[in-house]
Amino acid sequence: MTEAVGTGAAPTAAGRSAEFWGYLMWGLAGLAIAVPELASVFRLAGWPTISATIGHLQAEHSGVRLVVVFVIVVAAYYAVPQLLINPKPVARTVGGRPVTANGRATTDIGSVDLLGVGYLVFAFAALVLGVLFAAGARRMSPDSYLGAYVLYGVIGLAWVLIPSVLSLVFSKDVPFPTLFRTIGYLERRAHPVAAVLLALLVVLLLHLALYPWPRVVS
Repeated sequence: MTEAVGTGAAPTAAGRSAEFWGYLMWGLAGLAIAVPELASVFRLAGWPTISATIGHLQAEHSGVRLVVVFVIVVAAYYAVPQLLINPKPVARTVGGRPVTANGRATTDIGSVDLLGVGYLVFAFAALVLGVLFAAGARRMSPDSYLGAYVLYGVIGLAWVLIPSVLSLVFSKDVPFPTLFRTIGYLERRAHPVAAVLLALLVVLLLHLALYPWPRVVS
């Protein structure tokens, strides 16, 4: 159900590989983030973007900027080994998440259990409910960021935080890999596409950390 880093093998869930579920799940999360961003750029809608939402948080609580930078640095620390062709061997699940057992690092990644499709259903349902709640909240109060907090919070919880806790604390892995492991899979099939996606992700992270960059506020 798991693999050593760099072997290229991927377990299956519901007859599909982890690579497939990675493309699907991160594609859905990407759409939920990219559509509002593009709509804002082309002035098609006033839906709160993830960058505007974080910018609103930073305006309300200045310490949030430090939290954003901290999260980006930690994400980069764990992401780089997953993008290397021959990374240093570490205890990771097939999804690219670090594994511990009883608070101590384990080298027996074969003992990690892969959760079934139930988690996929949970994450998809949470995303749909988040979108519906955000749309309803926006309709009731156009200036409110409550719906945006819920939507982007759902993505952060179901796609990043909960899978990380399951891996680190309970030695269980969700059926889809991390974002950077998914980009690693894509790199083998379409290197230019993976490079463009990674570049866009870096731009988004800089935009979040230095919001409203690249727009300069005079």
